[in-house]
Amino acid sequence: MTRPDVFDRVLQLVCNVFDSYSAVLFLPAPNGDGCRLAASFSLGDDVRQGMTLAPGQGLAGWIVREKKPLLISNFDQKRGVLGYYSGRAEDEIRAFLGVPLDGVAGVLCLDSKKVHSFADKDQKILGEFARLVSALYCERDSLAEGHLETRLCQCLRVTSLLPRQHPKWNAYLSELLGHVSRSMAFGHCFLAVRDDSACVFTVEGASQVLFSPNQSSPGSFPLGGGMIGWVFKNDAPVYSVDGDTTALRLFGAQASSPVFKTVICQPVHFSKRTRAVLVLASQDQDVLYDIHKDFARTVADQLALFLENLHLKSRLAKRKA
Repeated sequence: MTRPDVFDRVLQLVCNVFDSYSAVLFLPAPNGDGCRLAASFSLGDDVRQGMTLAPGQGLAGWIVREKKPLLISNFDQKRGVLGYYSGRAEDEIRAFLGVPLDGVAGVLCLDSKKVHSFADKDQKILGEFARLVSALYCERDSLAEGHLETRLCQCLRVTSLLPRQHPKWNAYLSELLGHVSRSMAFGHCFLAVRDDSACVFTVEGASQVLFSPNQSSPGSFPLGGGMIGWVFKNDAPVYSVDGDTTALRLFGAQASSPVFKTVICQPVHFSKRTRAVLVLASQDQDVLYDIHKDFARTVADQLALFLENLHLKSRLAKRKA
């Protein structure tokens, strides 16, 4: 069971225990900026799924900022805002109860269409549920990172054998990017390779179709454009989380690629400069741990070593000729 599934089940239980209209849970956003609505259970369909909550925004944001519970028996929309409903669904809410999470920047909230639905004892019981959610959040994050580390270490062992199994560049690159994409659970993995003579870079070895076959996409992109171009210019990685990374932002030119939520652009450095950029991109909003970044850096080093060997072999072949 995934973490969102666990939280959905907890909120369903909470909603039934308190006979509330909705139960919503805000947890830290992956990029560390505010809180994101991570799970909800409602008798309606108007909860704003995936919304981001800034500290102090609405009643839930007040709880996050002040780290204090809040009980409103007769909710007046003229004096407060919930903010997690779309349309006019909030107009029907008459009672609200929210408690901060324990040791986590988040909040667990209940509401009801009946006045005086919640009492002080309900606040104490909801506080126990909040502690349970906090424990699940911390424990499952730790377990998820542990499983990820195991998976990535296994991938590195496999990819370290690829140069002998696939000595040709195209076959090696295809195998490497496929393994990396599956291990990272990022849908797209490709290499951007610079062409200094034309001042552009091109895409090589994409793990899956990157550009829509129904739309024409440029075969090359401006060398200094977009996030990839920034990496070429600055010899430093770029990490983007919870952002709408369009083709223009990533490549520096319009193209028919998907919009990505999570992106890693890692320089591949050999012969005293960044010759290529390893790009890992996901259309989902993912958490980037340090191990993700370390893994991308290690894969880039493997690519650099393979390319250095190819370069040396080419120079030796020319001397013999």
